[in-house]
Amino acid sequence: MLRRSPRSRSAGRSGTSGTDRPAGPATNAARGSLRLEQGFFDRFPAFLETSETSSFPWRLNLRHEAIVTAHAPAFVGARVLDIASHDGRWSMAALEAGASHVTGIEARPELVDQAEATFRSHDVPPDRYTVIRGDVFEVLAREDRAFDVVLCLGFLYHTLRHGELFARIRATGARQLIVDTEVHRSPDPLVRLATEHVDRQGNAVPDEFNRGASVITGRPSLSALELLASSQGYALAGLSDWDGLLRDNPDADQVRDYRIGRRLTAAFTRERAGGPGDR
Repeated sequence: MLRRSPRSRSAGRSGTSGTDRPAGPATNAARGSLRLEQGFFDRFPAFLETSETSSFPWRLNLRHEAIVTAHAPAFVGARVLDIASHDGRWSMAALEAGASHVTGIEARPELVDQAEATFRSHDVPPDRYTVIRGDVFEVLAREDRAFDVVLCLGFLYHTLRHGELFARIRATGARQLIVDTEVHRSPDPLVRLATEHVDRQGNAVPDEFNRGASVITGRPSLSALELLASSQGYALAGLSDWDGLLRDNPDADQVRDYRIGRRLTAAFTRERAGGPGDR
């Protein structure tokens, strides 16, 4: 994990190729110390087959290093919420890292089925996981559950409801939030809008605000992400060391978005509670 200096944003105003590099400051890890010989998804290869979305070994294994290994102490004994839990890949990773229980929320029924089948095939005790089928916002609005760690991985740029999302996360009482997301490469607090078709497995799902077969989504810049998080009492603790991971694993493919700073992994910690509804 690296702490971000005030000038460490991933690109200048234009986001031009001259600044194409991983988000955050240059690595200070010893050369070779982040070399990966065997990754999580080499040990759990079923996840390479249970989803249509970015199931590339190098990509998934390096993401595991940035998301889980870099924050390993946070998972030990933790109650984890996995937002848009997909096929259960990151829920399983959290359990292996020592989480006491993981709750996943996933809207697509075939992915819920895949997750539960994979957990059963690996003999994960049923009392250590729960997979809830449903819209993330609807489930979080009706469920009153407490968590220690929230995973928001590959979801933030599939919605425009960022303020609502961070408010729902705060309501869980989570002390730590790990976000892996595409970002708009600007130093300013901006959100870039786009439309997204709902029929693709890795895309947004329909909600009450969409019209037809597409949803409006927003890709925040890093500074916008910080602002959104801070509005609900979460401060940026640091960015995962993608610069070092990519340096020490030069054969890695399917990771260009991280390589050019268009995607990052960030950890946020909760500041002291005390607002209305805080746990």
